[in-house]
Amino acid sequence: MVLKTQTNKKQFKKLTYPHMKLLYNVALKYTGNVFDAEDIVQETFMMAYHKFSQLKDPAKCKSWLLRILRNNFLKTCQKDNARQQLQKSDYIAFLKSATQIKGADTLLEQAVDTRIVNDAIDQLPIKYKEILILYYMDDMLYKDIAKTLGIPIGTVMSRLNRAKEALKVKLLKQLKDSRENSLHINNKPEHI
Repeated sequence: MVLKTQTNKKQFKKLTYPHMKLLYNVALKYTGNVFDAEDIVQETFMMAYHKFSQLKDPAKCKSWLLRILRNNFLKTCQKDNARQQLQKSDYIAFLKSATQIKGADTLLEQAVDTRIVNDAIDQLPIKYKEILILYYMDDMLYKDIAKTLGIPIGTVMSRLNRAKEALKVKLLKQLKDSRENSLHINNKPEHI
């Protein structure tokens, strides 16, 4: 029994560890903060290790891990609908450390653009959010997304189109709102 456990550990590491970065990136997009992402990835690996004998086809390891990750995230959402965002102090510390590498203006502009897009994605329903993440972050094919999520390929295609359209509407609305706000600020009447 000990020999079998050692073999399983080696096989588990060989098959799952190459996907750790992907799982972390997907979890980070799901949760919106590093702390919850790390927790979900750790839970995913623990669950995968305990159920490793259920993996019949080693070639499907990535989609199997992504399915476990997704299920863990959905369980977390059901338990606690109010997800925490990255702490303001953590964000400021990140900006301070990164300004040494890049110019502060460039970094701030990139951070604002990224934050606007991430906020818009976070407002989407989970069924659209996960499709966008799998398609654009991992460059997964429709058939791989369908296997990972356990849905038909036609559903993947329609959800991806709807997700892109919903994201476009949200971003255009944010752009319109920001322009209106800047016009109000710049066109204040001066009192004499």
